[in-house]
Amino acid sequence: MGGIIVGSVIGGCTVIFLAYILIKALLSSRARVTVNATRKNVSEEKLKEYTEVLADMIRCKTVYDEQGTYADEYKKFYKVLEDRFPTLTAKAVKHDFDGCFLYEISGKNAVKNILLMSHHDVVIDEGEWEHPAFEAKVVDGAMYGRGTIDTKTPLFAELMAVEELLKEGYDFEGINVFIGSSNNEEVAGDGFPKVHKYFLERGLHFDVVLDEGGAITEKMMPGVKEKSAMVAVHEKGRHRYECVATKREKGHVGLNPTKENAIDNLSAFISEVKDSKIFKKGFAPEVEATFRTHAPYMPYPLRIVFSNFCIFKKLLLNLMGKVSPVAGAMLSTTMSFTKIEGTSLEAKATAFFRCIREDTLYKEIEAFKEIAKKYNVEVRETERDYCVPSKVDSEQFKKLKAVLNKNFPDVIVSPFILTAGTDARHLGDVADAILRFAPIDLDSKQYATIHNANEHIKVWNVGECVCFYKEFIRSYK
Repeated sequence: MGGIIVGSVIGGCTVIFLAYILIKALLSSRARVTVNATRKNVSEEKLKEYTEVLADMIRCKTVYDEQGTYADEYKKFYKVLEDRFPTLTAKAVKHDFDGCFLYEISGKNAVKNILLMSHHDVVIDEGEWEHPAFEAKVVDGAMYGRGTIDTKTPLFAELMAVEELLKEGYDFEGINVFIGSSNNEEVAGDGFPKVHKYFLERGLHFDVVLDEGGAITEKMMPGVKEKSAMVAVHEKGRHRYECVATKREKGHVGLNPTKENAIDNLSAFISEVKDSKIFKKGFAPEVEATFRTHAPYMPYPLRIVFSNFCIFKKLLLNLMGKVSPVAGAMLSTTMSFTKIEGTSLEAKATAFFRCIREDTLYKEIEAFKEIAKKYNVEVRETERDYCVPSKVDSEQFKKLKAVLNKNFPDVIVSPFILTAGTDARHLGDVADAILRFAPIDLDSKQYATIHNANEHIKVWNVGECVCFYKEFIRSYK
């Protein structure tokens, strides 16, 4: 009799549980907001004009190196900007930081500052290109060229948006608009650190910084047919530690060789760190928001799982890292040893950490140091580069989302964590919010060309980019 009662209770609980998760999945469908409406764009005549200006920018081989190999190409690029954006050139104040530039447009009764960013250096044109990387050739409605995605199209659109607003007599009521562009972002150069120093000296603070980093992409989540405007509200921090192993003075080398030779010592330390589990996985709020945002657009049964994220969190945590290395990088600190050198007396290794939260990293570093002690390895921090995340419910994110919903009504707007890096990471102490998004619409083929051969942008998307930045600026009036 007792068994029957227990079975009935378990069965009842199971029914209630299943009903609960199914109802949540059904209710989540009400959160769908995309509509099959026309995006904002420009006329064919205007699009032709835009394409010609962008082509001039792409034809400049602005590849940065310490030797200044392409210095003349940079000069040509800056001349293109002067000629192609004459109103901006005449009316804005331009600050130059050895090639990294900053335009400043003062608004009427300005009480806030906003900063738009996109770098103008590009990586070298390696690989086999179907069309030359610096000819900006248009084929089948797409412009091919290095920088068309990363990131001269966004920069062009920012400059053109302000150029046209100035021509229209727009008074930038309530805001000062800044446009910043680094000449050496691709090599993690000193361009924007110099600008950051300038901001501190002037006491400038920004309501929002909008840099590149996210885009409109497809197939962001399994089964989701809609495209997603992925807005990075955070990027993983960068920390480097020097790990120095020395030869022990005591003990017999034949009896305890791994604790005598510095190279053996360092090797044993690296091996144990690699086998350890000091980096704990977890879902940061930004990652949870990515899943929750996409849940309403997923097919069943995926919608059931992701609509009940809290219930299935542990299962997802175990699966994500195995499914995709990129997904795994959003769950925990990642670490790699990037340099090893030395002798049997002293050997050094550089450990490079990418962290989601700095306070979590420092707890992990303590465990890292405990392993180091076992092998007579001293650990010390040599680089700290961390930007505090922006909140997914901030007013700045909501404003950007509203602009995206208006200009791109057919896409899902979602926050996420960027596992790469941007110049905006240098500005955490001078901005209320840092958002990383450029309105370039990429299919899977285009996405694969970033830093690879055949990089290209769809011509129709160029006009959408200009419309987006104009709308974003107007949203601050």
